[in-house]
Amino acid sequence: MGEVNQRNLKTLVIVIAALLSVVAITGCVEENGTALPKLTQTGSSTVLPLAIAWAEEFDGATISVSGGGSSHGINFLLTGQADLGDASRLMKSSDYEKVGCDGDLVNDDGTASAGCNGVKPTKWVIAYDVLAVVINPDNDWATQLNYTQLYEIFTDDTPAVYWDEVSGLNETAPHEEIEIYAPDEASGTYDYFFEEIIPNWGKDNQQANTRLEMENSIYHPSADDNVILNALKDNVNAIGFFGYAYYKENPTAVSPVEIADEDDNYEEASFENVANYPMARPLHIYTDGVPESGHIINDYLTYILSEDGQDIIPLVGYVRLSLVDEDLITDQLALL
Repeated sequence: MGEVNQRNLKTLVIVIAALLSVVAITGCVEENGTALPKLTQTGSSTVLPLAIAWAEEFDGATISVSGGGSSHGINFLLTGQADLGDASRLMKSSDYEKVGCDGDLVNDDGTASAGCNGVKPTKWVIAYDVLAVVINPDNDWATQLNYTQLYEIFTDDTPAVYWDEVSGLNETAPHEEIEIYAPDEASGTYDYFFEEIIPNWGKDNQQANTRLEMENSIYHPSADDNVILNALKDNVNAIGFFGYAYYKENPTAVSPVEIADEDDNYEEASFENVANYPMARPLHIYTDGVPESGHIINDYLTYILSEDGQDIIPLVGYVRLSLVDEDLITDQLALL
């Protein structure tokens, strides 16, 4: 692995991620003329910039990297179309059911008690991300929101139509209609956000639905964070959410909201505050079982969890595992 050039790496990530198309990264042959093994990695658009950066630095394989959403990545792994499925959420029962398998085999922690279509999905935590709720910079009434207020704004359970109908904002917010611009249902970011604010999300007794599912919805979904950003930038009454790393790339276009999961203990979204901020989440790669020692996927995961691989994470704009839980690296490396 060569020494990472921060400027070149970030340029590569931004350019390729913007294309959102499949790209094969690294050379095609080793120095001795032997063809390199090929891997296919696909899924979460949040994990995509990391996957591109790791594939560029890893010299043991030619890796085809693409986005498409967490559901896409897990689906392709379970149907044998990908070697690695990227996900910014845990695998769910619906992922098994979508490809004809028994959803009851999927556990609450994103693991499975049995395989699906001959694939035994195995979860690896590879980095952390911070999710940012964002507003227009001229919005001066919703700079702090708690989970109760987010529930009123983003769900169909007696939703607030106007900003001054949100509890606690009655005296300060304008009587203007709320507009939502945020990820679509295929996104792991969508699932993670609503899992945070809707009790029993994804279960039979789920407390509410999202406003995306309402008739004449004011929730405008997009798989492209840039579409969300531009909509918020142009609309003072709009609100949305996406990965904090994308905000860091566009710090003047939108403003992050301070969040409290309960009471009034508001926390600022930042990588440094990941241990306290309520909307910090692990990022995952799923593989078919634990790859055997000497297998190229084993080598690739070992690189990702190595010091060199983890050094790339803050360059791309995410949080390395050691800042959250040092045992995650040790425990996972012990399996490889």
